[in-house]
Amino acid sequence: MNFEGLDPGLGEYQASLHGTLEAGLEPTLDPHLNPNLLQGVELDPEGLTVTVPEPVHLMEGVFSELHSVVSEVGIPVTATHFDLQEEMLWMGNHRGHATSYFGPTMGRHSSFQVHATDDIRHVQSLETGVLFLSKSNLKCYTRGGLVMFDYPMEEGADMHSLLMTDNNTLLMGGLQNYVVEVDLNTVQETQKFTVETPGVAIMRQTSRFFFCGHTSGKVTLRDLRTFKTENEFDAFSGSLSDFDVHGNLLAACGFSSRGLNGLACDRFLMVYDLRMMRAVTPLQVHVDPLFLRFIPTYTSRLVIISQTGQCQFCEPTGLANVADIFHINTVGQLLMSFDVSSSKQALAFGDSGGCVHLWSDVPEVSFNDYSRETDFPLPCLVDTLPQLDWNHDLLPLSLIPMPLTSTEPLLSDWPAALSTSSPRRAPPVDPEILRTMKTVGFIGYAPNPRTRPRNQVPYKIKDVELDYDNYNQVPESPIGRDEEPHLCMVPKKYRKVTIKFSKLGLEDFDFKHYNRTLFAGLEPHIPNAYCNCMIQVLYFVEPIRCLVQNHLCQKEFCLACELGFLFHMLDLSRGDPCQASNFLRAFRTIPEASALGLILADSDEQTGKAKLGRLIQSWNRFILTQLHQETQEQEGPQAYRGASSSSLGSSAESVIGKLFGCEVENSSLCRCGKETVRSSITLLFTMHYPEQNSQDKTIKEYDFAEILKKSICLEQNTQAWCENCEKYQPTVQTRNIRCLPDVLVINCEVNSAKEAEFWKVQAEVIDSQFAFLLYSPGVSFSLR
Repeated sequence: MNFEGLDPGLGEYQASLHGTLEAGLEPTLDPHLNPNLLQGVELDPEGLTVTVPEPVHLMEGVFSELHSVVSEVGIPVTATHFDLQEEMLWMGNHRGHATSYFGPTMGRHSSFQVHATDDIRHVQSLETGVLFLSKSNLKCYTRGGLVMFDYPMEEGADMHSLLMTDNNTLLMGGLQNYVVEVDLNTVQETQKFTVETPGVAIMRQTSRFFFCGHTSGKVTLRDLRTFKTENEFDAFSGSLSDFDVHGNLLAACGFSSRGLNGLACDRFLMVYDLRMMRAVTPLQVHVDPLFLRFIPTYTSRLVIISQTGQCQFCEPTGLANVADIFHINTVGQLLMSFDVSSSKQALAFGDSGGCVHLWSDVPEVSFNDYSRETDFPLPCLVDTLPQLDWNHDLLPLSLIPMPLTSTEPLLSDWPAALSTSSPRRAPPVDPEILRTMKTVGFIGYAPNPRTRPRNQVPYKIKDVELDYDNYNQVPESPIGRDEEPHLCMVPKKYRKVTIKFSKLGLEDFDFKHYNRTLFAGLEPHIPNAYCNCMIQVLYFVEPIRCLVQNHLCQKEFCLACELGFLFHMLDLSRGDPCQASNFLRAFRTIPEASALGLILADSDEQTGKAKLGRLIQSWNRFILTQLHQETQEQEGPQAYRGASSSSLGSSAESVIGKLFGCEVENSSLCRCGKETVRSSITLLFTMHYPEQNSQDKTIKEYDFAEILKKSICLEQNTQAWCENCEKYQPTVQTRNIRCLPDVLVINCEVNSAKEAEFWKVQAEVIDSQFAFLLYSPGVSFSLR
């Protein structure tokens, strides 16, 4: 199936179905959050297991939902499979990731990446491992996630299905005109059978035949030894969707051709009698069948599944009853995979939103009749080891057992480029020895003054600690700073100042020693003080300062009001530091700020785990949008509710919109030629850096103005809905500006080592060019 056009977003789940998250996990997104604030915010796609909050009461013999679990939000589940040896359910998604769930509670057992780019199309469990089939290769993993073998296909192969013929041999088929037989003992191709009709998408096996379902709508019956065609059923005129075999019956569902209207799902199931090799009366169902399986428990029941989540049970030789239709709660998503356990007690469904649903008809479900025990990870043995006191100076490192090999480097080995030899200098000779020394020739003799032990030079630990403290601290008076030569690497105004409190606290500390100007600073010793730098930037933008100082409303927690009071304090302080505690207290009450992760915990600030670069950029986007909305509400509710194509409302009615708003024109061009143009207002732009080829070692110089232009007038390719084609198509989206704002706000997006390396390389290029000009003959500079 083609998943390229699916919506990657997952709809909101009903609380009655999915319940609450596990203990210790917090929701990553506030459901009442304004989606306009989510630009540039990445959500963690880690899978979260959700459990049914109330015990499920199942009626014997009637299938009902037992459990649901989310593997990866928004990633379609392309394959599901019940393990034939253990009580586990396997799933593979569209991004090549596999996950196993244990038992009816669906606790996560293992999760690992099978393929980097291709989707998983078939999963098959073995005695010793699990097979995963993708488009171009077959991989076998242990149930814990270790690779056993990797079998690549021929170039141009497009595999879709596999079939285990015995314990050591399997068949693989796809859209090509052949079927490959592979020996699992040697992991080698043993035979290649040519098929007359290409496109073997589904394969089944009985004691008499191999059954191959083709994409053309045909089902061929082939000999077990020679793979030659024995019989053929032309089931559907369009394409085959699924089929299954039980006893002497073969049932198939698919699509029929409707001429110029394309393919349409056929609601008649084709049923064939394998004794007479002919079709019997077709079975009409009430859903659009996409999957079907025989569930031979008491009778030879058929279960028919539609892509929208409707499930119907019926007898293959009788009439379908409307009362036997059940609905799978997929929350608007489409079903992409389906499997039945070997015990016929459980059904598994995978949908396009990344959710796996487990249904059962018995309260105590068992996936297999005789399952072996599942191996779980061993408990941690760290608690059984003796405790070591790391603060002890004489602790021998030999107490830690480790294998010493000469071929592999140790983790503690530093690279040669990052290490320099630093030998300990010999102490100077005692002046008493030099005073009493007598020289005979070139040799000096002196009595031992007995001031230190023989052949021993003590480490001066106290002196080293004292030097370390002097390096990290700055003298209280700026007069003594020049006497510390090792502090010259940091400019004076950027050095950390350690405040020594007295009985009077801050009142006794003289800030004039460090700030001789009339510009006030903000104290950084309060929570969430990382935004002080941007508050200072907003303070020196005069229109914003005048706006918030003239703003007054009736809201209890208004950031514009608190920012106006803070700016008023900065005006009156005349160089004394101020605290933004009231502003930060109001900031912590905003639900959007908490949902965006802008409020730091005390532990994150102390341990330094917070990524302040990414955090302050998200805060910049948030504060502009928040001030725009708050000041807009004061100027008139009608301006906020007015119809406009902009996602920010009518920005022309707000001072923030007039100052920072830039009118942009977004154009979306489909490959069919349909172009859609819409206008919007944006308050800031994000830098997009050119892609660097990892194999290209040459250093290229980029113009900053050109990078900024491409970031503002952005052009990118993405999947979007086309009204002309009536489906998702690759489109080229272009953004052009109509006019520049008075103040242009840019987020530089230096969030990883890749962007930092880009700036470092560009700085090195500029330095090398300047050095070349500086030392070139005939070039002179005059400084004025």
